[in-house]
Amino acid sequence: LKHFCPSVSRSDSKLHRSDAPVVSHMRLADYVEVNLSFATVARCYACAFFSTLFIAGLATFLAVSWSVDTDKIILYYGFFNPCIFFDHYPAKVVAMVGMVFFISLGTVYNLMVLLQAYTERRVSAMFWTSFVVWTTVVLHLVFVNVFVTNLYPEVPEGDSASRRLHGVQHGLNGAVSLIEEPLYSSSTSLTKADQRTIELHTTFYVAWLLAEIWFFVHLLQVRWGWLTSKPNRERLWYGIFVVVSFIGMGLHAGALLVMITQDRPKVDWYFKEEMQSSTQYMIVYLDATLATSAWGWIPIMFYRWVLAGGSGVRVTLSLAESWGDDGSVMPERWVGRALRLSAGVLMLGATMDKDWDLDGTAFFRIASVLREKPFAYFGTPILLGSFLFAGLGLAFTCVQRRLMQGRVDWELTTTGMLLFFSYQGCLLVVLDQERFTFVFFLSSFGCYCIWVLQLCASEQLCMATVYCIVGCCSLLLAHLTNIAQLYYVFLVWWCCYNVVVPDGDLLYLKLANVMDDGQDYLPTAS
Repeated sequence: LKHFCPSVSRSDSKLHRSDAPVVSHMRLADYVEVNLSFATVARCYACAFFSTLFIAGLATFLAVSWSVDTDKIILYYGFFNPCIFFDHYPAKVVAMVGMVFFISLGTVYNLMVLLQAYTERRVSAMFWTSFVVWTTVVLHLVFVNVFVTNLYPEVPEGDSASRRLHGVQHGLNGAVSLIEEPLYSSSTSLTKADQRTIELHTTFYVAWLLAEIWFFVHLLQVRWGWLTSKPNRERLWYGIFVVVSFIGMGLHAGALLVMITQDRPKVDWYFKEEMQSSTQYMIVYLDATLATSAWGWIPIMFYRWVLAGGSGVRVTLSLAESWGDDGSVMPERWVGRALRLSAGVLMLGATMDKDWDLDGTAFFRIASVLREKPFAYFGTPILLGSFLFAGLGLAFTCVQRRLMQGRVDWELTTTGMLLFFSYQGCLLVVLDQERFTFVFFLSSFGCYCIWVLQLCASEQLCMATVYCIVGCCSLLLAHLTNIAQLYYVFLVWWCCYNVVVPDGDLLYLKLANVMDDGQDYLPTAS
């Protein structure tokens, strides 16, 4: 009622949509409606993780000479951990591809919670939800750094993988660790450099764990009314799940924090000597008693699904402004901002890497700055976020053109999908051992030029053609001559997306909170 009767105040609009007639003011071809289901995204989230774990595990056992005696995670912690499937090359490639989509789905779910909070029009709840969601989204993106840390550096050509020579320890897969300091203990062959890398690797994982626990608490608060409305038997099962999940996730995260704050590998002190801190001892004891290190991470994959119910968010996009719209979007500007942010990350990295222009391992040499630590730990998550933002802009552009043309432009949609997946593939450049990301870079460059030409087909086609030719020439010259300034020219060319591509029509958004009964919810004044 509040959408179509301006004279009705928000405090009077307490009717559920099922209680009042629905007045349609748009033809079917005038808008695009997208129903985002929490349960569907949650299922995809869990499937993405377990499928990635399974395929990466197969790759670790079949394509890698893996051994319990040489795995650094096992040497440090003293037990098998599924994260070893994410550490060895080339299994690391499969794992990173899958986990990027896992992170993307988690980000989508969190943002859906934010959109749902917005539809309820409660300012205080909106502020708190925004803080929780954006903090957890940042920590989700930072989780990609578990792949940036390299536990098994590459061995220089000509070196033997089975000997130690001139302060270099060789091991699994030709791995090498510089022995800059004495070994921590005689029980392991780990150096201080190895231990610091493992601790940093674990820190990113723990940060993600803590973010998931916080988001779980917030989601419980959001869904509390739905949970208390369930029959007693169902509430009992939900209560058991919540308690077990908190115990598992909390003790798992706490035990890892205790382990990485010690000055030795876990195998050297774990239940072998008395701990000075009673708190740390209690956490370690409970973790060992309940074996939460083995299963404490599993509830993370399911709590979104369990608490999803049948709710969701409905997004309606149209070119015509109407009463009750929740703002507008200019898709071309979103894509342009994402591209400028990506270029800015590479330019900033070039200032922190003193010899990137001498690195011949990357086809687009300036991209090798994403292997330079510590910059890579900041640059990689930002670059991943910019690619996700660009993907959203590409999707909005396809919807915009569908509404402008009255039909689905399948050529443009296909190009946009290939461009998005190519950008995701370019992230593999952060792996020190990779030598094939030029395929994804050239694919993204080709799709980008085709995308620009398709958007400019009806106007500014000559300018778009010249723009693409300039890009091809600058990239080719930069690669052939290795002149650093030409890479900057290419990045500036990349930033000119909005100069060449004309703005289309504004997309107007209307959001609705879909409740568990499938109906829309019209919020009352708080």
